Amino acid sequence: MHRPQDVAPTYTEIMTGILDSTTGPIPVKEFSELVLAQRPSTAKDPKQAIRNQLRQENGHLLVFLDDETILPTRLALQGARFRIQIDHGAINTGLIEIDNLLSSYLPKQFPIEKVCFFDTEQQPIEFKTKSVTQKVKSILGTYNISVLYANLGGWLRKQKAYLKDYIIFTVVDWQNGVFQLEREQYAKRQVVLLEQQNQLLANMFYELLENAAKEELYTYVAVPTVYARLPEKSAYPPDHWVIALKGDKRMSVNDWSIRYSEHRLSPLEKLAKDITGESRRMPNRPIQKEQAGQVYRFKAELKHNPKIWREVEILGKQSLAELSTTLVNAFKHDSDHMSGFWKLVPRKATSRGVTRYREVELGNINPFGEGDGSDVKIAGLELSVDAKLKFVFDFGDWIEHILTLIAIEPPLTSTQYPREIARNQPKHIYCVECADKAKKTVAKWICVTCTNEQQKKLAFCQKCGANHEDHYLEEIMY
Repeated sequence: MHRPQDVAPTYTEIMTGILDSTTGPIPVKEFSELVLAQRPSTAKDPKQAIRNQLRQENGHLLVFLDDETILPTRLALQGARFRIQIDHGAINTGLIEIDNLLSSYLPKQFPIEKVCFFDTEQQPIEFKTKSVTQKVKSILGTYNISVLYANLGGWLRKQKAYLKDYIIFTVVDWQNGVFQLEREQYAKRQVVLLEQQNQLLANMFYELLENAAKEELYTYVAVPTVYARLPEKSAYPPDHWVIALKGDKRMSVNDWSIRYSEHRLSPLEKLAKDITGESRRMPNRPIQKEQAGQVYRFKAELKHNPKIWREVEILGKQSLAELSTTLVNAFKHDSDHMSGFWKLVPRKATSRGVTRYREVELGNINPFGEGDGSDVKIAGLELSVDAKLKFVFDFGDWIEHILTLIAIEPPLTSTQYPREIARNQPKHIYCVECADKAKKTVAKWICVTCTNEQQKKLAFCQKCGANHEDHYLEEIMY
């Protein structure tokens, strides 16, 4: 079906046409001019509008080599090489699972059953596909999925392949799903070089993760971007990228994303781990006797009002539960709510030099001093001076604090820890009713009800606040 002549092509159609004729990297500025030449824009900033369109197509039609240069995805993955090791199943049946193996090296929604394989002599490799039903367990129960396999038994026998040998895949044509296959004997593998290539691949993914806006990479963007930036695609091939990353303790991988290995769990992930009984407790790392007796001094600030702060001290052998109790008392929070701690690990700074952090969950603590983070020892967190923690009290109101470790020192004799040692000089608010009577009384409450009704902050002392018992009162923190 042809497009009517009076209907303008979409931006995606125009970009696809330009990218199909592009033979290498192209500056974003130049690309934008080519698009606008075919479809002028009335937007206030047309080139920014095109850049936004490019971001939407990142990983599909194109990838960014850097902030100002793009490359068609077909060129990013052309020549990409990876290896898998032949297992018992492949030797016995000839079947190689290709669903997850090849999907990240192909266009979105490419029908896997239509892939083509050629050997190193450019001869087509004949094979048939087979769908195998597999059971998958989830929080919703057990269900079946169909996984596609390629029967490469004939080619494997022709290659005289043995157990542990490798099949090396090379992307010949990304758009049409064409791969070259090559066998490498296990005995001829270059172990050191393979380890180096795997590490290079992992480092490049980690660099992307460090620069990501969020603590997560989508695989459909990350994979072609890494291969586009790989110094030599024709060099000795690494393992499949998933295998390379699973061998790196810094990251974790699932079907659609790459995250830090100590990433925050979503509510659904937490529920899944609770149902399966998989522990989410922080490992209690062994601590030395000297560490156990050291005093850790933290400055704790309210995140949204850093002028309100406390300094507290706690021993290395003491726990997050004890630190939580100390902070709750220091800030005069109600004691009947949950709390939680996170370790803030520095990430790569933004282009403007702003320091960013990723959050490593340390555990929750309930009002009874129990929970999956309750017995985690302070010294076991492996903190150094200037390290930061996040402390949240009351997950409903989400009262967030930032803790900075300002010193690690020997303990004082005859001193009880943990303890509060300093706090900010309070900037008092005074009772509005007492002020009307020419009295200056420090306010204890903000009446939220009256404040909302009169559109101005109304504060009351303990005595005057009693007249607002049927209103919603919020205690003032100094």
